[in-house]
Amino acid sequence: MARRTANPAAGFSSPVASSHTTEPGGRSMSSSTISRRFTPGLIAGTAAALALTFAALGGSAYAQETSSEKESEASSTSGGNEKDVEEESANAYVFSPVTVTANRAARSLLETPGNVSRITAEQLDRRMDNTVKELFRYEPGISVSRQVSAADPFDSAGGIQIRGVGGNRTQVIVDGSRTIEGITDNTRDIVDTSNMKAVEIVRGPSSVLWGSDGLGGVVNFVTKDPADYFRSPDDMVAGSASASYSSLDNAYVESVTGAFRLSEAPNAVEALLTVTRRDANEPQLRTARNESTPGNPTCPRDPLATPCNELDPQDIASNNVLTKFVWSPSEGNQFRLTGEYYTRRTDVDQNAANETTATYVQTGYRRRQDVERWRVSLDQQWDVGAVWLDTLDWQLTWSPQNVDRTGDRRRTLLPSGDLEQRLDSLKYSETFYEADIQFGSSVSIGGISNTLTYGFDGDYVETEYERVDITNNLTANTTTVAVAGGFNFANADTTRADVYLQDEISLFDDRLTLVPGLRNSYYKITPHPDANYQIVPGAEPREKEESDLQFKFGSILDVWGPYSVYASYAEGFKMPTAQQLYQSLNSLPFFALVPNPNLRPESVKSYEAGLRGAFSRGFFSLNYFQADYTDFIQNFVSVAGSATDLTYDNLSSVNVWGVEASGAVQFSPNWRANFSASHMRGTKQASPGAPETNFNGALPLNVVLGLNYVEPAHGLDIELVTTLQKATTRVTDPATDFAPSGYVAFDLLASWEFMPGVTLKAAGYNLLDQRYFPADTAGFPIGADATLAVQVLNPIEQQVGFGRFVKVGLELTF
Repeated sequence: MARRTANPAAGFSSPVASSHTTEPGGRSMSSSTISRRFTPGLIAGTAAALALTFAALGGSAYAQETSSEKESEASSTSGGNEKDVEEESANAYVFSPVTVTANRAARSLLETPGNVSRITAEQLDRRMDNTVKELFRYEPGISVSRQVSAADPFDSAGGIQIRGVGGNRTQVIVDGSRTIEGITDNTRDIVDTSNMKAVEIVRGPSSVLWGSDGLGGVVNFVTKDPADYFRSPDDMVAGSASASYSSLDNAYVESVTGAFRLSEAPNAVEALLTVTRRDANEPQLRTARNESTPGNPTCPRDPLATPCNELDPQDIASNNVLTKFVWSPSEGNQFRLTGEYYTRRTDVDQNAANETTATYVQTGYRRRQDVERWRVSLDQQWDVGAVWLDTLDWQLTWSPQNVDRTGDRRRTLLPSGDLEQRLDSLKYSETFYEADIQFGSSVSIGGISNTLTYGFDGDYVETEYERVDITNNLTANTTTVAVAGGFNFANADTTRADVYLQDEISLFDDRLTLVPGLRNSYYKITPHPDANYQIVPGAEPREKEESDLQFKFGSILDVWGPYSVYASYAEGFKMPTAQQLYQSLNSLPFFALVPNPNLRPESVKSYEAGLRGAFSRGFFSLNYFQADYTDFIQNFVSVAGSATDLTYDNLSSVNVWGVEASGAVQFSPNWRANFSASHMRGTKQASPGAPETNFNGALPLNVVLGLNYVEPAHGLDIELVTTLQKATTRVTDPATDFAPSGYVAFDLLASWEFMPGVTLKAAGYNLLDQRYFPADTAGFPIGADATLAVQVLNPIEQQVGFGRFVKVGLELTF
């Protein structure tokens, strides 16, 4: 396949307000003519216009003459060659970042039969993004919800949603290693972005190469190596130190990195140590109003409680340590030992829950969340060069991860006046033992080139859940202990053992590439209920074992000059989690959570087709996708014949389809413009024969535009980013589901290297202080669904988008 070098990764997006929509509070939003015409057809029109622009600007297809030798070098490993390929394009105005996640081998993004994007370290540094919630702001079609309810007041990221599905249906990995699953009363926000070389995003099911859980897509956090800091082969020491501040949440971030070359080739040894510290408070909701439902000027919270337009006071402290030792005993052979430790503590004064009732007065609730992730990995990347084997990559990982929550609630009981203390504790952990071995072989069959990627991917996971609630009557000096509360489920061990094979077949002088693949997944989950587990007769926890064969097929065809088309079909498979299978709680007469050990695995079939153009001064990409999910697992489903029993159950189907586009133009060595866009629609069906309804996860049109000016001679880099979001007009039930309005927001990013190795950074977000609600708030309960409890514990105003804020930073490199 001829190598194209253009830049599809630098996604910047901007949403547009639709005409005459109404935001919470009743204010009418009247949009401009361009907003009224801002429809999905504009995506195709923009891509076509870009294609003509690129042709006029000069271009022959970029790097069409790249030699097959360079092609084979780029695809040989997933390690250092990635950097080499980018450096080969250094003389071009625009280059195409290399992705490893999409094909398990280094490939240009435009050589991948699917929509893949890459957020680079340079983008992260310029934006000073340090949390998952900030990371995807310029990636249309991807959203990260916020957890800010009174039941979950820690302002954690609620999960990464890709093409309408998220939570545990998005595979989140760090250097290829799994991260903890999300559960109902906990968080999956367990990754810090400070040490990342890149974040690679594969949209659409990726189970064939990455296994179960990749139904919606894969997000791979790729950490930095020592070589990323050395400026020349002669450097023995390199590193950086940086500090930044954000006015949004009063966040201070400091990071120090040292990279060392302990010995030179042919027996090279390199080491890396980086430490990052972040201290912050709760975000300020500048544009929020003290109301609980749209148009309701009254917040029903107690006068002792935090108002509806504020978050409870928080103190947040996190530490991230990354260390690596890299040994290269010979050229093309590298061993790497990685150690990583991330911890975050969030203390909350949960005043939102303060209230006066007929039986008590709650005067305080101190809560704490401790997030911790360890990872120790040993891997090898080896260019074998044998007749039957080109490359060998393997990795062994041990990664214990846990999220612990504790609380101290104080009440005065009425009418006795006794002082009561309630101590709650929730401990959730997953310990991963992982093994991954991958082979790469190039063979010619009948004169046809075949590049094979095949291997084994397996892991063993120990899952533990523990809930304890202690009530102390401080006046009467009595203590009561309750266990197995909350959303209790049985502890379990999970075994995954998969084998996979992918073939890249080149035909017609590399003008056509076919990429078939398959994976056989084996999955077993074994429950280990303790003595406190509440067994429901007929739904006793039992071992569940499944195997599944998934297929994928992709193709890329050079149709003419710089233009190519691609198409792909992919399948996905996801087993139920331990909580979904074994959750059990008796809270009668109010409700009961009943296990469902008969849950079926979720599955998806996805179709995608696209048109691309790669030019000497830019690129464009336009694609359509459709994903058909079956046996979608839904929580809190009423059990037939019972007014109180709730369980997990399989929905019949969810269907999501949409259009995505991206592009970039380099007008001159100093000026560059880019855009990316996404528009989705979706339906769901609760059971066979049931009516289809709108699926709230399908996000409407979102566009991000970027205009970038650089002046290398003065170390100046300035970018204006415009985000346009179309209003949500399709929700499951307009009477009870919130539909956010459209909006336009502007950000300004700047960096200035005013002396060698010293860079000043500044960023202003939402410069016009626009009041808006993110598109992923669609479906938030309003109307009859906004009960008094919802209005008090989870007011919609706490989901409002952030108003104007700034970040400033300083970085030293040496």
